[in-house]
Amino acid sequence: MEQTINTKEQELLHSLDSDISGLKKELNETIKAIIEGGYSKYPILLAHEQNLPIAQKVIDKTDYHTHFNFSASTMEELIARKIISDDKKEAFKEQFIAHTDSFCILLVHPESMRFIFRLK
Repeated sequence: MEQTINTKEQELLHSLDSDISGLKKELNETIKAIIEGGYSKYPILLAHEQNLPIAQKVIDKTDYHTHFNFSASTMEELIARKIISDDKKEAFKEQFIAHTDSFCILLVHPESMRFIFRLK
């Protein structure tokens, strides 16, 4: 099934790309800390406009003048919280491994909630 992207989602993705471009260093450091700290081999960044209680905020949009806040989480945490269903775990790992040169981002917005892989 092909997913179509409406105009609002296109605008959100454009804003997200802009934020990622400006925050590559900080986001890479966050991912590195998760992996090297032994927390997970599957770090996930959450991009959100409102505060979320499900992850550790690492970038505040007010401080960095971005469209989104960014929080750090892991595949394991999102499975435990039932955001990723347990039966999708292996498929998710496969996608993650296929995109090792990309950030794995969960966009959380009233208009859209989806996983996105964006080049680091």
